[in-house]
Amino acid sequence: MTILPDLATWPWPFSRAELTAGLRRHLRRPDLRVVDVRPVTVQHQRPSIGRVRGLRVDYQADGEDGSCSLVVKEPRGTTRAGLAGAGRREVGVYASLAAELPVLTPALIAAAPTGDWLVLEAVRPLRRADRWRAEDYWKAVRGLAALHERFWGLQDDLDAFPWLGRPLESDFSVHVAAAAQAIERIVTSGRPEALASRPERVAMLAQLTAQADQIARPLLELPATLLHGDYWPGNIAVAAEGKQIVFDWQMASVGPAVLDLFTFVSKSQWWFGELPVEAGEIAERYRAELAERTGQSWPDTAWKVMWDHARLWRFLQEWVDLLAATPDALLGTNAQALEQLWLDPVAEAVAARLGDA
Repeated sequence: MTILPDLATWPWPFSRAELTAGLRRHLRRPDLRVVDVRPVTVQHQRPSIGRVRGLRVDYQADGEDGSCSLVVKEPRGTTRAGLAGAGRREVGVYASLAAELPVLTPALIAAAPTGDWLVLEAVRPLRRADRWRAEDYWKAVRGLAALHERFWGLQDDLDAFPWLGRPLESDFSVHVAAAAQAIERIVTSGRPEALASRPERVAMLAQLTAQADQIARPLLELPATLLHGDYWPGNIAVAAEGKQIVFDWQMASVGPAVLDLFTFVSKSQWWFGELPVEAGEIAERYRAELAERTGQSWPDTAWKVMWDHARLWRFLQEWVDLLAATPDALLGTNAQALEQLWLDPVAEAVAARLGDA
């Protein structure tokens, strides 16, 4: 039998008592005793900000030996000053909303109330996200529509959870200020070259922040719902019998559903290139599913406006800051995808929706 290390050498952010209490609740074994805790490799982990580690726990309960696989997350530096902590949002979802969600989530074993660390059950996917089949995408689309339907138009109810993000409302100025600071770094440093060396693109960036209110306005007119915030195959595990388990709720927020769908499509294309399904068909299936569930539908022209504004907002909210912090060498390896998936479409959307600065 392995003896647990002394507290001085304990490598985990949680205590033995917190882990034991969490497992007793989760497994419903009040006499459970932790025997050993050891690190294990987390398979198929995508690059992320913060720390994610796997652990294997051996325990005894009712005179029998048992073990379980867990994951500990320490979401360091995953939020901007002025916003609710990313870990706090994720803890809030698992602790307060998981029972209301129409999608499966990992079980929360233990967590710091502040979200500095979380211990979750480990989810082992049957296949990696880059090997998803068409049916996996369609099931994920149905799951996203079900999530949005469950909280459709319930913005006032969701105000009961102040830790949820409100990117287009109370958090709006924080995101726009961060983007403006990132543009200043791009201009001052001359990097990345794909933006800084082309005056029309620098002007485009400035226009995005100057007209941020115009970008947000059509999105604010849409019904609000609960957003996962980072819904894409990398955060969805295909488990036994095709069940899907949705994790990584650090960007959970309140806003228009099109933002989640745009993230699902754009992030899948960015990471995987050619998909087993057409991006346009993903959007069409989602629109049909949502219309059937909520009765909400839009003409194609209105949907195109929504989609363009979702693209502009996500680029302003996330990508400007990301591009300012990414070395040219790394961007160079993704130059074609960057041009095709972001820079050219954003320029077209700016011209179509914002006009001259």
